[in-house]
Amino acid sequence: MATPPNRDLPEVVSELIIEMHEVRSELNALNGRVDRLERTVEDGLRLVREESRQNTDRLIEAFSRSMEPLINRILDHEQRLTKLENPQ
Repeated sequence: MATPPNRDLPEVVSELIIEMHEVRSELNALNGRVDRLERTVEDGLRLVREESRQNTDRLIEAFSRSMEPLINRILDHEQRLTKLENPQ
């Protein structure tokens, strides 16, 4: 078994400091990527909510338009029944 080479304390500390700076730099880069991803997801969710709201508005309008003839017929029948029940 080979014995590890003896290194003096300043050399070890120096290597640890260099390693620490590299790790810190990588963490900062990762944090930047996470921040960009969060913004992208938030923007995407905002867009989906807006599209959903617009689609809901369009569906309500389309449903209202499609029900209008039926509602008008019901109102016509109601007016006729009222005239038959209360002739004047």
